[in-house]
Amino acid sequence: MSSSSESSSEDEKPVKKVETPPKKEKKSKKRQSEAVEEKSSKKTKNEAPEAETTGRLKDEHGNEMFEFGNLRYASVSNFKGKEYVNIREYYVDKNTGKIAPGRKGISITKAQWLNLKDLIPEIDKKL
Repeated sequence: MSSSSESSSEDEKPVKKVETPPKKEKKSKKRQSEAVEEKSSKKTKNEAPEAETTGRLKDEHGNEMFEFGNLRYASVSNFKGKEYVNIREYYVDKNTGKIAPGRKGISITKAQWLNLKDLIPEIDKKL
């Protein structure tokens, strides 16, 4: 009987409730990119002042990068004697606060770029 009284006394002990923090609402992809853009628009000590005012940066090879929105940039580069147009998504590195290239991007030849430019009026009609 003593063992049953022990178990009944354990049942009577108050149970501590562990509060879980409220779940954060997930932001849509659009909201996430706006948050990143907002963070990147804040000036840091290491950023060049002209990069913030013009919206243009230079990559690690000195190629000028043209921002067209949401940390997406276009640039022209030379590789093995051929010219390429590069379009890439960038992100803000959490550790350094600097803009770094992301995984999503495309590099097209000058001929492909000229073909794409010719197609722009047709694409505009579809929008």
